Amino acid sequence: MCSNESIYAILVIFNRIMSIIQVVAPILVLLMLSIAFFRLVVDPDDKKIKKSIKNMFISLLVVFFIPMLVRTTIYLVSNNSSCLEEEDIVYLNEGYKFFQNVEYIELDNGKSRSSVIPNPRDYEAGDEKEEVISPANDVMKISNSNAVYFLNTGRSSDSFIIQDGEHFGLIDTSVPSKGSFIVTQLKKLGVKQLDFIIITHSHDDHVGGFSKVIDSIPVKALFVKTEGTRYPAHQGTYSSLIKKAKKKGTYVCNVADSKCQSFSLGNINFRLYNTNFFSASLVSRNNYGRFDNVNSVCAVANINGKRVYFSGDIGNYFGQNQETITARQIGDIDVYKVAHHGYVSFNNHQEAINYLKPEYSVVTNDRGTASTAINRVKKSNSKYVRTYYTPEGSVTMMIEPSGNIKFYQ
Repeated sequence: MCSNESIYAILVIFNRIMSIIQVVAPILVLLMLSIAFFRLVVDPDDKKIKKSIKNMFISLLVVFFIPMLVRTTIYLVSNNSSCLEEEDIVYLNEGYKFFQNVEYIELDNGKSRSSVIPNPRDYEAGDEKEEVISPANDVMKISNSNAVYFLNTGRSSDSFIIQDGEHFGLIDTSVPSKGSFIVTQLKKLGVKQLDFIIITHSHDDHVGGFSKVIDSIPVKALFVKTEGTRYPAHQGTYSSLIKKAKKKGTYVCNVADSKCQSFSLGNINFRLYNTNFFSASLVSRNNYGRFDNVNSVCAVANINGKRVYFSGDIGNYFGQNQETITARQIGDIDVYKVAHHGYVSFNNHQEAINYLKPEYSVVTNDRGTASTAINRVKKSNSKYVRTYYTPEGSVTMMIEPSGNIKFYQ
């Protein structure tokens, strides 16, 4: 884990300075060129003016392209830095207002996002033991059985449906534009009512589709940290979803209450972790997004004797090591929803994964971005079987009464 978070702020500030230079300096040079040309019209034979015009043309190229070169270098450094997270890299690339944390930029909304450039040695292709059965974006319905549906809601976005026969629950609701897709998948499974929705934390890539879901399908209970953010922009979203849930008649269960930390979905038992609110008065504005991540509610589902861990975006932030502490409390699992979409800046720490020792993992991101995290998972368990990537198609996982795990994609 990178401990020098100040590198982030330095790169952001330097990037913004270069952006300003790239805009302002050419304007000044053009203004000086205009004055020089005017003087040349007045005195066409002035050799000094001709020489200065030549120098200014060279300066124009320098002040435009050098900042561009520096910004490109910052981009490459940030994309390979273990000290930066994906939202920081997006920040650098998109040039947002100082320290406005950006958690998610969706692929299909016309904006681009970057991710860590993978080291080709990090991913060992062909070393997994199962074949993907059939690629599809829609879930494969498992009738009257125990299943988890890891939805394809795009890169860096979470939403998962859990089924026990006629009972259904939902963990996270992706981004706002994916709300309709989630509702479509729920209706395809024949869901008339959700027993619960668990919201891991307040970022839009986990809570964005909540309104669409609760407007379309009745929800019995909402499990959430009622105090869960320090970022004003996220707090508004957080407060509104709690208010809306209450208005719809949904019971809001604050996970800090021990009564809300263990519950069942039919025959599936759930246990919530990292339920106490982590507070840090000295967290600076540029770290608000990380503050939300460290407060991620984590869930373990026990399905026919197999343990499935939904980790949210939990990480070892601010020296608190919440990811590792939580992993130690959870212990051995069978299936791991890889933390924070497979990023490794402050997440998927090797020590934490060594406590988990999963046999399967599911990543809500592309292979390259998650390559380092998956190598760590493989290192933790010599019996590791396979990784599934939801952007390649929604993943259906069935756990038979015997405990046998089957995946369909």
